[in-house]
Amino acid sequence: MEKMTKSVGLVRVSTVLQSDGSGLQFQTEKILQFGLLRDIEIDKIITDVCSGSVENRDGIKEVKTLVEEGVIDKVIIWNTSRFFRSMLLFSQFYDYLKKHNVELISVSEGLSSFSKSGSMVFGIMSSISEYEREIINERMMSGKVTKVMNGERKIGGRLCFGYSMNKGEVTTNENSEIVKFIFTKMNELMKKNITKTKRTQKLLKSLKKKDYKHYGKEFNNQNVKNILKNPFYFGELKYGDIQTPHIHPTLISKRLYNNVQYV
Repeated sequence: MEKMTKSVGLVRVSTVLQSDGSGLQFQTEKILQFGLLRDIEIDKIITDVCSGSVENRDGIKEVKTLVEEGVIDKVIIWNTSRFFRSMLLFSQFYDYLKKHNVELISVSEGLSSFSKSGSMVFGIMSSISEYEREIINERMMSGKVTKVMNGERKIGGRLCFGYSMNKGEVTTNENSEIVKFIFTKMNELMKKNITKTKRTQKLLKSLKKKDYKHYGKEFNNQNVKNILKNPFYFGELKYGDIQTPHIHPTLISKRLYNNVQYV
């Protein structure tokens, strides 16, 4: 007789009253019957009542806790498509169990992650999810690059200091005058025979004297450097290796920008 192992059953329905032939009672009975036939001790049936596309599910969280405590070495589900409506979520869960050397068994499909055939099928499913993820990333990247090439600001992230978003449009705000001051003052300091460090120190003192703040805080060397090195202010948008003219308001001339690039 095979040694009995500690396992948990994992079942999911969208609603407690689900009656499509794969409800809680149905899945639970099938998993328990499987345990009896295979001489597997099923310590607990863990239930998720939620959409199969929800990522942070209580049932999966509970299973992960038991796995990390070393309490279980098998997780039994009725059917992969029943429990996971998202191939990506299945892939993440499968990889997690595999990493912790915990067996995943799908009763209705007759698959075990510890068997050659089951490992192959689960691996193919994970590969499909990876392919889907890459396609999504490519589409997102394509959209971002297109926006950049059209001169639009890239998706995500904070706008440059001195700009705000107003009704979907990039506009200048009250901080734009500070940006202009920084470029103008640094241009003046570039004409003096002083070191780069001294120029920056004098600029910071001037900013403090005028009580100019960087998002509510005193300016520092990095804040100033980031502003002076940003081509967005004279009309160019940089994204990775791409630099192209943009369609948004500019604050300085390209000549002024170039004059202060030895900071």
